[in-house]
Amino acid sequence: ILWVHLAFSQDQDTSKTTMSTGGSADQFKADSLVKGEFSPLDIGKDRGLYIVTADGKMQLRILGSVRFLALYDMIEMPVKKTFNTYFIPTGDDNLKLPNYNNSLNETRLGFEITRKLETQNVFIRLETDFNGSEGQFRIRHAYGQVGNFLVGQTWSLFSNVSSFPTMVNFDGPTGSVSLRTPQIRYSGDAKRGFNWAAALEYSRPDLIIPDIDTSGISTFRLIPDLTGRFIWDGNFGVVQLSAVINAISYKDPGNEVTNTIGIGGSLSGTVEIPGKNELLYQFTYGKSISHFISTFSGTGNDAIYNPETGEFESLLSFGGFLSFGLNWYLLKLTSHFSVGYAQLSNKDFQPDDSYRNSLSLSIDTFWNLAEGARLGVEIIYGQRWDKSGETGQATRISSLFYYDF
Repeated sequence: ILWVHLAFSQDQDTSKTTMSTGGSADQFKADSLVKGEFSPLDIGKDRGLYIVTADGKMQLRILGSVRFLALYDMIEMPVKKTFNTYFIPTGDDNLKLPNYNNSLNETRLGFEITRKLETQNVFIRLETDFNGSEGQFRIRHAYGQVGNFLVGQTWSLFSNVSSFPTMVNFDGPTGSVSLRTPQIRYSGDAKRGFNWAAALEYSRPDLIIPDIDTSGISTFRLIPDLTGRFIWDGNFGVVQLSAVINAISYKDPGNEVTNTIGIGGSLSGTVEIPGKNELLYQFTYGKSISHFISTFSGTGNDAIYNPETGEFESLLSFGGFLSFGLNWYLLKLTSHFSVGYAQLSNKDFQPDDSYRNSLSLSIDTFWNLAEGARLGVEIIYGQRWDKSGETGQATRISSLFYYDF
């Protein structure tokens, strides 16, 4: 039975029970294992509608965010919901065609439940938005946590969203890693500023099967991804080292199974600069791990089919960014100046118009309009190079207004 008390305190008797948008949650500690995985545009920890049971042992937090994105492109970009340099047209296809678009797809709704046990809490989180394929409803986070164990979908250990700059662009800088995966995770206890975690994760194989002579080929996962991270939280900032080992398996028409092993590493973190400023960074490199890098997600570049040998060959991928964050605290403004870069190795048998590398330069400024409300403005420029050396450029001006409740 829920004893609900809206924005009101009953002090007349000793049976004092409250429900509010803030203070009643103080008795419940935040989920300690994932509290560091807070993305800059996540719904604020101080937002939400709290409902506490009469015995004080369980809390429900209802939270949401209404988000309006408006953008103006200088060329026709095939993907609107994010500025992805992979899809910048090159050569004669890079035509000037100014166009406007807007979306409410980033609007979010979530629920968090905390249940007190004798020695620890059970924490459950469900968060959704409308940013799936063609604006469909989708799950962002859905996991449960008890003690050091976490089961469900949330940020991959190979990600580090806490080192991301605050950007209007949904996927962050070119070359960044921000993947959410279903996983089984164990996290070690933090000691002397050090913390570690390991997980079994699932991510979909990301490769393209050509139409010619490959109709009988299918892909699957033989084993889950093995991921781990090591975090050091020092006086001058945070450093994270992450690693992943994955296996992409495919079956040919003769039912023969071939496994392609991928391995990658990532270095990321935050350097605190006096004046509440910061330097953010992330660098990722590996073989058959391109789907972890946002720029390559869904492009089929974990491995490329070689028509001469009839086999898939692994591609090396690199992604990274640097971002300087400036806090205009007297004006309630924050700005980030970011540069991102991503590159794929090319095979001799790939066509000349295959993607080779790209970069982006961006300036983002966010204004805290009121409690829970922010307005962000971004100018971002990107350039892509093909295997042949052909190039294409794109510029986007966009704004994001959102209110967390």
